[in-house]
Amino acid sequence: MHMPVAVGVVIAIICLVVFSEWFYNISQGWSEMVLDDVYYKYRIAGVAVFSVFVIGATFFGMAFYYECPNEVREGALAGLRCQEYNKIVASTESILKYKN
Repeated sequence: MHMPVAVGVVIAIICLVVFSEWFYNISQGWSEMVLDDVYYKYRIAGVAVFSVFVIGATFFGMAFYYECPNEVREGALAGLRCQEYNKIVASTESILKYKN
């Protein structure tokens, strides 16, 4: 089933609004946790960069988990190199038994 482009654009805008609100709130919330001194702005920027890193790592982790088992990948995730992921799955297969 293919979605129209308009639906994809609407979903992307919704995600952008949600992540921007989350990013703003986490940045404002950290101001209560971080010491207020000369390095205050640098610490807030560091925490903001760390938050973006966490979001990106979550996205790539989910992409590997859901796209690597597929033999044929399309779109932006077509270039994923899944050799390392497949090695990890093969080595942990005896520990974590998957149900079909």
